[in-house]
Amino acid sequence: MRQEKVYLSYHKWSDTALANLAGRTASFLDGNANFPTPPIALAAYQATVDDFRTALQRATDNGGKLERTAKDNARKALLEAMKQQAFYVNTVSAGDANKLVSSGFILTEQPQALKRPFSPLLVRLKDGDVSGELLLSFDAVYHAWEYEYAIAHQRDGAGELLWGEVRSTTNSRVTPIVGLEEGTIYYVRVRSRNGKGVSDWSNAVSRRVR
Repeated sequence: MRQEKVYLSYHKWSDTALANLAGRTASFLDGNANFPTPPIALAAYQATVDDFRTALQRATDNGGKLERTAKDNARKALLEAMKQQAFYVNTVSAGDANKLVSSGFILTEQPQALKRPFSPLLVRLKDGDVSGELLLSFDAVYHAWEYEYAIAHQRDGAGELLWGEVRSTTNSRVTPIVGLEEGTIYYVRVRSRNGKGVSDWSNAVSRRVR
């Protein structure tokens, strides 16, 4: 079996997928003891990610030539920054899959086919910093590209939870859920996604909002 590593190039990814992945890598690298000295300081890397996201939003909203050109330039800068960070991650990790996954970058496929990801484990909710906020976290899933979660606080006539719209996140460590009603018990479930599809939903967890 060949040595595990992450992809260096993401130029084939769509703008939206690239923006999500870049945000995930910035979040995962922040404070990550496995990668203490990345070639691009995390503040500068985050700024590059934010520049592309802003340019993408402007190009989506307006669609003019100037906005599209700015978006393309920001994309090129981001791809180069991601390549440098990913090369560093591969060098430092030396094939350690756990370290590689903790970077947020995507592992290259082994000769066997990529499979659907597993359901996230150890889903947790805790109080946020402000009223009406909960913080969602769970264990990262191997080969997952992003995660989806749904929220419920009511039940139907049969006692089944009424789940709201599906939301997405690339951050397994902490996702704020805001605008909740104080004193109400909320339930949350999570599933993971990659190029082969989505996992089953996790078991629902609950917490009363303070």
